[in-house]
Amino acid sequence: MSKPTARELIEEELQKETPDWRLVESLSREEVSQDEENVRFSVDAGHIQRLGVELVGKKDTALSELIKNAFDADATEVNLNFKKSQAKGGTLIISDNGSGMSLETIRNSWMRISTDSKAETPFSPKYQRRRAGRKGIGRFAVQRLAKRLEFSTYPEGDSKGYLVTFNWDEEFRPGLDLNEVFNQVHVIPNAEGRSGTELKMISLRDAWTPPAISKVWKTVLLLQPPFQIASISGIADGKKGDPGFKVRVDGKEDDQSVEFFSIENSFLSQAVADIEARIDEDGNASVRVKSKKLDLDDTQDFDEKFSLVGALTLTSKYFIYHSSILSGMTQKNATSMGHRYGGIRVYKNGFRVLPYGEPSDDWMGMDSAAGRREFLAPGNNSNFFGQVFVGDDDNPLLEETASREGLQENEAFEELQTFAKQALVWAITRVAAHRGRKQTSSQPGFISKIRPPSESIQDAIEVFEKRVATKNKETKQKDTNNIKGDVADKSSEQDALVVLKSVQHDVLEAEEEWERERQAFLQYEAMLRLLASLGLSISVFGHEIKGSREAIRARLKLIEDEISYLAESEEKTELEQELEQLNSATQRLFDIGGYISGLMSKTESRELTELSVQGSLERFKKQFAIYMARQKIEFAPIVTSPSNLRTCEMHASELDTVLLNFLTNSIKSMKKAKTFKRRIRMDARKEARHIVIGFEDNGFGIPEEQKNLIFDAFFTTTLTAEEDELAGPGTGLGLKIVSDIAQSYGGNVSVVEPSEGYNCRIEFRILNSEAE
Repeated sequence: MSKPTARELIEEELQKETPDWRLVESLSREEVSQDEENVRFSVDAGHIQRLGVELVGKKDTALSELIKNAFDADATEVNLNFKKSQAKGGTLIISDNGSGMSLETIRNSWMRISTDSKAETPFSPKYQRRRAGRKGIGRFAVQRLAKRLEFSTYPEGDSKGYLVTFNWDEEFRPGLDLNEVFNQVHVIPNAEGRSGTELKMISLRDAWTPPAISKVWKTVLLLQPPFQIASISGIADGKKGDPGFKVRVDGKEDDQSVEFFSIENSFLSQAVADIEARIDEDGNASVRVKSKKLDLDDTQDFDEKFSLVGALTLTSKYFIYHSSILSGMTQKNATSMGHRYGGIRVYKNGFRVLPYGEPSDDWMGMDSAAGRREFLAPGNNSNFFGQVFVGDDDNPLLEETASREGLQENEAFEELQTFAKQALVWAITRVAAHRGRKQTSSQPGFISKIRPPSESIQDAIEVFEKRVATKNKETKQKDTNNIKGDVADKSSEQDALVVLKSVQHDVLEAEEEWERERQAFLQYEAMLRLLASLGLSISVFGHEIKGSREAIRARLKLIEDEISYLAESEEKTELEQELEQLNSATQRLFDIGGYISGLMSKTESRELTELSVQGSLERFKKQFAIYMARQKIEFAPIVTSPSNLRTCEMHASELDTVLLNFLTNSIKSMKKAKTFKRRIRMDARKEARHIVIGFEDNGFGIPEEQKNLIFDAFFTTTLTAEEDELAGPGTGLGLKIVSDIAQSYGGNVSVVEPSEGYNCRIEFRILNSEAE
């Protein structure tokens, strides 16, 4: 007897008075799957578990998603209760007083994977809140958090509610078809007329210790902007009629909310300035910095347009953790608060997007830029407390990732990064300039506004001297009965004057000692620069010797073999003697020894001599002729105008160092650009009292934004080692040394427009031999 087909079983089941509709549905799917002309996707039940882990990787993110769902449901409060959660297996209950869900909503929205319902109705019905969730994956956060869920909900205005239980690990097993997993709905009474949803998560997958719950508080409190940072332009935000949204955590750390919100007065009031930057709907950007403490109010429009990111606003408080700026708070406490709560956070549709603004996140590159000394003003992430507001309407390209942990890193996001960093750097640089502080390490002609302490003390002495003189005059005019008290006052002020003068004497001595130490340091810096120059030269020529040593030895061995074949004679004896002397000379590394000896004789004596520019350039070219040929680099003829140019008195090794730095940077640049026909050109000219030496190559060139940075100490774009030992890894000191050498001889170094056929030109300018 043949087995009945699926169609026959369906027909048999439909004849019954109460058909098993689940069986009918299952058999129908089996019948449809046998269609030889069509195929369709099916979903494994185990996919639910993968969604929970892969789409919501972190437990903090999972909590955020569930709180956002309550916000979307027009809840005004959410309660998180942890029970026996210090070890795995505890319970977490999240309940809200929102609008709840009807049975239809449960079926068509909550139980439907990746529903688009929130996209179709982007605003909540009661308070018209912009919905925080868009992808329909927030429900999988509960699967990420616990093994079992008791889901109960009470629709607003309904006399009954619904309870559904989910055993994630038991019911949604790999190998089962998702359509075969059913979860029974229980109708529950709602006599109290409550509304809202409760998620009882049983058998938690992670332990929630007190430190973890403390982190929950920070996540919860910063999920929405904890308080509106005042807008400089005075534009008010917020929706009318919305009573707000509160989250309560029933844990040992619940008092942290009081501590956290107190920072509005105790911490934010310590800010030195307010920063506000905007991009309008046309992509035009501007930034404004305002400080009552400094009497500063400046605005800057960006030349660059930001056409992809969309209209948005960045607002931030700016802090300088120095005792001269802070009042009513110690430097230690302010710095600690900055590290805990500082950063620029991103809020989309009113809710925070992690991880931007976390202590370990440097999404704008401010920490990195500060470390590379792109600016000297305090500008780490902890120096800011601010936020960027974006939304679906104005910023459609700023879309969250599927895991809800960050924005998709597309071109719009890159524009946001660039805009935020440029706005903050401009603002803090303006603050630094207004305070009389240096903005960049290479800032020319900078004169500090900081007064010497002795001048401040002198002002105080003059005030006291005037007061004592006034007291003396008043004392002579008073009755003798009051003289005793006046004399006491005068004596006290005179004592203070004596103390001040003593302090002034000590400060003057300290300043004189500091000046002596500063001069000694400048001499020491010059010596270090000289040693660095010598070290570079030794390194290069050591490499050349290393590369040619084996070739020389091989050829000497061939000569030795040829001599051995000769018959014994006086001529053979002479050749053997000559070969022995040659071997001896080779062992002493005569070439490199002679070169280094020449440099050392100049540097040890510390004598300065005028150098022939033409001769120095030709000698440098000749030294590297073999290397350049091996690298297939064309060295253009050297042009000097006039040909008899001579430098001011300087060390020969320093000019070699300048040219060597230019050469190694050119090699790296041409390799980076993968230039096929490599060319380098050197020239020199007289320009008034200076000699200008130009060095050009056809490599990658120098980006506009780096032209003012390449001469700063430790700024480098080549941190990794090169295969070529001459080019080597970058240290960020080479061009700084070049700049120091130029300045020490009355000149400078700069990036200028290159000649035709070249992509980069650097000019080194020093005084000529005729300059006084």
